[in-house]
Amino acid sequence: MAIVAISSVARSRLGVSLPLLLGLVVYSEAVLFGGMLIHDGDPYWHIAIGRWIIAHHAVPTREVFSFSMAGTPWMPPEWLFEIVMAWLYDHFGWAGLVAASGLSVAAALMLVTRALLHSLPPVIAMIGASLTWNISLSCMAARPPIFALPILVAWTAALVAARSRDRRPSPVLALLMVLWANLHPSYLVGLGLTALLAAEAIVLAPDWPARVRDTRGWGLFCILSIAATLVTPFGIDGLLLPFKLTDMPFTATFVSEWQSPNFQQFNPLELWLMVVVFAGLSLGWRLPPIRVGMVLFLLHTALMHSRHILLVGFVAPLLLAPVLAPHFRRAFGDPRTAPIDRAMVELAKPANATGIVIASVVLLAVSAWGLRSAIRPIIAMPERALATAASHHVEGPVLNDWSFGGYLMFRGVEPFIDGRYLPYGDAFVRRFYEATRVPDGRLPRLLSEYGITWTLLTPEYPAVLLLDHLPGWRRLYADDVAVVHVRDDAAAHD
Repeated sequence: MAIVAISSVARSRLGVSLPLLLGLVVYSEAVLFGGMLIHDGDPYWHIAIGRWIIAHHAVPTREVFSFSMAGTPWMPPEWLFEIVMAWLYDHFGWAGLVAASGLSVAAALMLVTRALLHSLPPVIAMIGASLTWNISLSCMAARPPIFALPILVAWTAALVAARSRDRRPSPVLALLMVLWANLHPSYLVGLGLTALLAAEAIVLAPDWPARVRDTRGWGLFCILSIAATLVTPFGIDGLLLPFKLTDMPFTATFVSEWQSPNFQQFNPLELWLMVVVFAGLSLGWRLPPIRVGMVLFLLHTALMHSRHILLVGFVAPLLLAPVLAPHFRRAFGDPRTAPIDRAMVELAKPANATGIVIASVVLLAVSAWGLRSAIRPIIAMPERALATAASHHVEGPVLNDWSFGGYLMFRGVEPFIDGRYLPYGDAFVRRFYEATRVPDGRLPRLLSEYGITWTLLTPEYPAVLLLDHLPGWRRLYADDVAVVHVRDDAAAHD
């Protein structure tokens, strides 16, 4: 690796560091392949919500975007990020979102690397950081979970550091939860980790006075952290909101990010598992049961839902590093014996002012090169289909593909359904799925009940073929992305 090949002399001259170099590599990958970070329709509806909040100077508490659920209770848990996303897009286009996403992943990986270097030999820390990097590549997307990564890592690293020093976390850290709770529901992971590490401190306390001290210290921090999550526009309802997602079993069966990982193709989680299992078996790791339980729980969530692979990649190394440190010290001894180890030890030092300046120049140069041309999402949206419907003055309620809903919101069209789960509920999603995929009488009943005047579906939907033969409907437009059907009286005839 080029990073490893830098000598200690070069390090002292340039002032670079392993976290800084790794962060630059990750950011460069993000901006040079920018369109790959926008691979689904979710950014469209996040931007639409952010624009609404900016325009109305308020956060919605009822559904205002889809006609099918208009007025039903709904709260956007990622409202603060959606403001940021809307502002970035409106001022810098997709390039702004790509750059911000790249910076978020790079910052999170830098924090992980620096935390690992506090506990592990540089070579081992770099292996751990590389596994995290590998996982991050498969999960990069211009979406709120990526923006929340630096907070997740900073929170976990601070808790683990406090636990390693046998201290309670600083109460000031709880203030970070205020920001996190207004950015993304992943703050529940932070609360869960806090409770687990508090339990570990209490259970493993050496005597009764220490157990009482830890109960008071960690208990106070848990209370402060929970109280901080209530500082949102939604109060206690915001704290309960993420749990509603667990009551949508049908939706989870066909939304890709809520499905189990697919190991028929290469999955970075497989590499992570193989490295950890090989190292654990060959080096004879013996770890505290509670800490092992935490990692196994993270692995369980990742095997249930692929979106949680990020938790394994960014949280598990921070939990394992302090308890593995004695094993590696015994196995490898002094990390400064071999030339490569001496170079890595030198690179493990924090970057100095010269290194930070050099990194800033490189970052600006990479940004100017990678973002110089227009960045477009790799996923195709029904632009021509929507333009055709507008040119024919098609109006009224639309039955749309799930993946097109965010784009319709973005264009100011009220969708029937979109990528947000909570406004609709599991029963509604099931009815939509069955009506558009099962060629029977359910589709005509749905069209009639909601007064649908036109449809916007992908060509693969069985409903498209049914609409071709349904009395009172005709095909208006079709391409590889979308098919438009209209009622006979819903558009001007050619």
